Amino acid sequence: MPVFRDLVSGPGLDGRDIYHLKLLILQLAAAAVTYGILLLVGLLSSYSLIHRGLGGNRARQLLLMITVTMLLLSTAHLALYVVGVLLQLQALAAEYDNHIITVTLRRLNFTETFLRRLMYFLSDVVVVWRAWAIWTNNRMVHAALAVCLFGTGATSLTLAVFNYNTQFKHIEYETLEQNFLGTFGLLVTNFFATLLISWKFWYYRRNIKVYFSRTDRGNTKTEGVLILLMESGALYCTFWVLLMLGDFGYFGDFGFEWFQPYISGLYPTLIIFMVSRQMMFSEEVVGLKARAPGRSLPNMEFMASGATGSTMKFGRGFDGGATQTSPSSTVVGPGLAIVNTRPIGGMRLHAEL
Repeated sequence: MPVFRDLVSGPGLDGRDIYHLKLLILQLAAAAVTYGILLLVGLLSSYSLIHRGLGGNRARQLLLMITVTMLLLSTAHLALYVVGVLLQLQALAAEYDNHIITVTLRRLNFTETFLRRLMYFLSDVVVVWRAWAIWTNNRMVHAALAVCLFGTGATSLTLAVFNYNTQFKHIEYETLEQNFLGTFGLLVTNFFATLLISWKFWYYRRNIKVYFSRTDRGNTKTEGVLILLMESGALYCTFWVLLMLGDFGYFGDFGFEWFQPYISGLYPTLIIFMVSRQMMFSEEVVGLKARAPGRSLPNMEFMASGATGSTMKFGRGFDGGATQTSPSSTVVGPGLAIVNTRPIGGMRLHAEL
């Protein structure tokens, strides 16, 4: 391993410098690991979207654009972070140009902050899209989600202005004000979206699952997907709480901001990967045998978006304005309608997420 200085000549750094040097190395290592995971999932997601075909499918085109943008932003952020670490190592020398390094570090800090806020906003776009799609045709929920997303964008833009004034105009702002703008809006948006999915999960178990009689025990595949979305959202919200506590100094110098951008990129990218692989309500992953009360339903499948057959929509029932796509339907509650058709091989339910 490389040796920074002649050990015989004695120590040249005090304990505080050594502590910060260790912290920089630890932060860089953790950032590189999380970036590597994000890069792997992002490449797999992009490949899956391209493999399924992009022509005429705006949803896949948009998801691919978001995925590639997240990868580019995270790559640029990591590169700038490495450059910042290398510049700070020069300060360990006895002679260095303090002014040039300080100005460069300020520019790097502002650019990194801007990239982080942009990644956070794109992450919230995917999170809001996930909840928006589940709550089909519910204008009140859609309006609330739009307000949350607008608030996230507004607070991120305001924080970018604050950071610019701090770095280049030496205008200081209250710590509470900056931390509130930095994390509260993001936490509220993700918490609200997770709460909406949790409500759908509760509604499904109470009003929909009673129509299915499974021969095996355990949760249905629909429940599994909703649980996955709910638990991942709760974990992501927990991470934002930890980040907020770190902003107020509860973890000392060991904060979470240095690899949070890659976590924020990994979370929506993983959701996009699941969608691109049809891991949500697809016949190859979520296909199951089931029986409905009073009648046999061979080969019941939850089909991916775009399939022909019946539809199961999370949103208002057909009496509330949803589009009916088949001759007969059964409204089993104000939030879900099952449309009955008879394709070859049995009944199919198409869940739109």
